This record gives sequence, C-alpha cells and structure tokens, in this order.
Amino acid sequence: MDQKKLYGHWHFWEEFVSYPMMVYYWIRGENIQKMLTKKIDKAKKNASQIILTEKMKNEFLIQYEKLDNFFSFHFKDIEASRNHNFEEKIKYCLNQYKKESTSLLSSSNLMKLQGNFLNGAEKTLFLYFTLEGKTNREIRLSDIMIGDNSSKIFIAFLKGKKFIDENHNLTVDQKSSFIRIHRFLKDNHIINPDFQDTTIIEAMENEYNTNFDKGTFSRAIIVKPNDFEEIIYHELSELFNVRN
Repeated sequence: MDQKKLYGHWHFWEEFVSYPMMVYYWIRGENIQKMLTKKIDKAKKNASQIILTEKMKNEFLIQYEKLDNFFSFHFKDIEASRNHNFEEKIKYCLNQYKKESTSLLSSSNLMKLQGNFLNGAEKTLFLYFTLEGKTNREIRLSDIMIGDNSSKIFIAFLKGKKFIDENHNLTVDQKSSFIRIHRFLKDNHIINPDFQDTTIIEAMENEYNTNFDKGTFSRAIIVKPNDFEEIIYHELSELFNVRN
C-alpha cells in the first residue's frame, strides 16, 4: 500500500495530539484486537439489515474491488488464496498491522495507522458480509458483464464455437486464448472495466468450472492474439456492436 497515502506528511505538532490518545487507549485497555472485534460486530450488524438487489450487488462488488486501505489490502490478499476461514483472515490482518506498527517511531503515524486499519476494516467487512451472506460470493459472468443479456449471448457464442459444453464446462485446452477473449471483452467495455482481473478470474472459474491461476492470466493477456483469435474478436465485435 502507498505509504504516503496512508501516513501523509509528518508534522511535529501531530505528536502532541497523538501521544495523549495513545495513553488514553492504553489506560482504557483498548487493544487493537478488542477494537477490531467491535468493528467486525458493527459491520456484521449493518450488513444484516441490507436487502440486496441485483443492482446493489453489482455496485457493492465494484466498491469492494476499489477499496484501498491497510485492512482491505491485506484482507483481499489473503482472501484470494481461498484456503483460510474468516478467523484466520482476521488473524492475518492483525499480524500485518502489528508488524507495521512495530516499525513506526512516530505516535502520530501509529494513530493514523490505527484509524486507517479500523475504519478500513469496518468498510471492508460491511461489504464482505453483505455480499457473502446474500450471494455467497459466487460471482459469475452475469455479474461482471454490461447489459441485461450480454452474458447469455456470450455463453451461447462460446457453446456454438465449442469452447464450452452444455453445462458450461471448458472443453478447450488452450486457456491462454480463452483468457484473451475475455480480456477483449473487458477492453471493449462488454465486461465492466471497473472489475479487476482477480474478480474476472473468479467469475470465469465459477462459470466454467475450472481454475485460472493469476500467473497464467497475467502472461496470457500480454501475448499478441493469433489469427484465429482475431477472427473471434471480429465476430464478437459484430455480435456486441463494438465500434473500433
């Protein structure tokens, strides 16, 4: 995470304000874990009151992707592994916070870190709980493509080209070419460009019942398309009225 964005410019007078705050929390016995637990409970309570519509779900997914705070940076990082439960993710974020805080010599920067971490946790977990509880985070093409019927049209196209079978299972061996087709859709705003590649990968995995690792995805999108792919792009351009 950008350190300048997190801490900003240091001013000596900030130390006079921050130090008493540190003492205040110390006297109250408010350690970071206890304060984070309160934020988790608050986020969970607020999320439980949301009636999630399809429109809100898409908006929340974009907001979640665009989160940029100390907590979200590490929470989304560990979440991408898919091998940790919620408690383990929280523990990981706390460990990252403690590691960062022990490297700080300034009380003002420590308070900035604490505020960023706790407020970021509340924002991040509100969206996480809202999406997790109501959609089980099974993101699919319909969630990331622009237009009501775009995903249905695209799926029908892929079936016609024998890229996938009737159950949407991927039938081709060349994942790189398949990935570039989806990148073409993103570049031409058929897939919403606000979604990051990690979200697109997740949607593809859920839709096509296969794995697309980040390394393969990253390498695939920088390779120049071959003649066959250019033909596919041309057909998709006509199908979705892409104007070059």
